[in-house]
Amino acid sequence: MKPQEYYATLESIDLARDPDFQAWIVAPTSETNQFWESVKALYPQQQSTIEQARLLVIGLESTWQVLPESAVENSFQRLRLKQLALQPEPKRLFFRPVFYRYAAAVTLLLLAGMGWWLYEGATSPIEYKTAYGQIQTVTLPDGSVVTLNANSILQMSGDWQTEGRREVHLTGEAFFDVSKKPLGRRMPFVVHTGAADVVVLGTRFNVNTRRTRTQVVLQEGKVKLALQQQPDVMMQPGDLVETTGGKTALRRERVDAGRYVAWRDNLLVLEEERLAEIVQRLNDEYGLTVSITNKNLLNEPFTGSVPANKPELLIRLIAETFRLRIDKQDNQIVLSNYKNE
Repeated sequence: MKPQEYYATLESIDLARDPDFQAWIVAPTSETNQFWESVKALYPQQQSTIEQARLLVIGLESTWQVLPESAVENSFQRLRLKQLALQPEPKRLFFRPVFYRYAAAVTLLLLAGMGWWLYEGATSPIEYKTAYGQIQTVTLPDGSVVTLNANSILQMSGDWQTEGRREVHLTGEAFFDVSKKPLGRRMPFVVHTGAADVVVLGTRFNVNTRRTRTQVVLQEGKVKLALQQQPDVMMQPGDLVETTGGKTALRRERVDAGRYVAWRDNLLVLEEERLAEIVQRLNDEYGLTVSITNKNLLNEPFTGSVPANKPELLIRLIAETFRLRIDKQDNQIVLSNYKNE
């Protein structure tokens, strides 16, 4: 089941095509009923969209099928031939030589301007950006699905799919579900982070690139991690590889990948994570400036789970665990020992 945020802006036709939505309409369960009622409650503007999509599924359920690419291509070719056959034969026009030269010059200018407009439109960079505390799921032109964590940016060129190599640039954190064969052919998918390049053909993985650290966690498939100062690393599902800019050493270990991608389902899972790293996360993902006056606590580990959209709950849990007082002013938060301790 996709995260609820995925359905926040879908139109009715796209929602009707979603397999999870179709399954709910055709064979609802108590679990799926609860999920979609939550979607309606969170995004009331989508209630009419959900109703329209439901009618589409009910009306087309008996004929709903995925057309093979060959059928789509044949239909397109027939449509193109029909359009050409319907085009009227051009009339013969006679111009005086001087007028003809001016007309030709104007035509060339128009064509040049149109060509520039089409070129600029096709190559203009595409950017997806999230604010502090925001999670957004986007579908790329090749069908790959990317979920951006808070305060993250994904950039790509406008004609990236025509180059035979799909390349994106990531700042922040994102989960990638890469389409294996867009347009019916295998095309490498590369995530540039500055410190490393993640090269895949089709897989599911998480990339966290903040400050000078790049961390990759592979959930499914295989990826090659191309590093600047180390040999390439081939990753298997469950692998975590982390590198820090300017250092030749890297960290590699086996982990529970689900813990690192739980944020997609609005759940922040922390397991033996140092308070110093949690403070950095609160700054990077929520725009909060958190300080702990007792510097000896920064290396202390913390374990817990909270909703990803409730950073204030995480701060309260930390304060209660380490018996700290919370002083808050706007986005400035200070955790300190009680005076009598």
